[in-house]
Amino acid sequence: MFPIIKNGFTLFELITTLAVLAIISAIALPYYQKTMAEQEVKTTISKLSLANRSAKNLAVLHHSNIVICPSKDFTQCKSDAWSNGFIIFIDMNKNRSVDTDEQILQTEALDLKYGYLNWKGTLSIPSVTFQTWSGLPIGSNGGFYYCSLANLPHQKLNLSKMGHMRIEHPTTC
Repeated sequence: MFPIIKNGFTLFELITTLAVLAIISAIALPYYQKTMAEQEVKTTISKLSLANRSAKNLAVLHHSNIVICPSKDFTQCKSDAWSNGFIIFIDMNKNRSVDTDEQILQTEALDLKYGYLNWKGTLSIPSVTFQTWSGLPIGSNGGFYYCSLANLPHQKLNLSKMGHMRIEHPTTC
């Protein structure tokens, strides 16, 4: 006779499969979030380091002050928006804000989810300026603080008066 062909799953097989998937997801999700948080830290520090080196070189290349400032809309500086991203622009009139005749050279979106970013400099100004002829920061030595919300070590990217950068691990933010 004809063999009996069984199509589909039984209710027991379906429930067992869903239970195994739920257990695997419950175990894997925290590791996934930790991995994503670690990646966000590395990417953020890398982007900031590259942006600072780039701004230093652009200042000498364009013979103009170059400013890195936080921005939400990537057209204007916004002092408390480092976690959203930043812009690098030519500051012709040295007022540290983007005017209509000033060119934005680079935009960088960060959109941080596992921490937040702040700049703390010597002049209490929320931006970093690299000067025309030497490419050195103008009174802007300080640090970018990445404060982790995911129980990872905090990071501080220090910017010296000579434009050199080094990473530290502060205990608090």
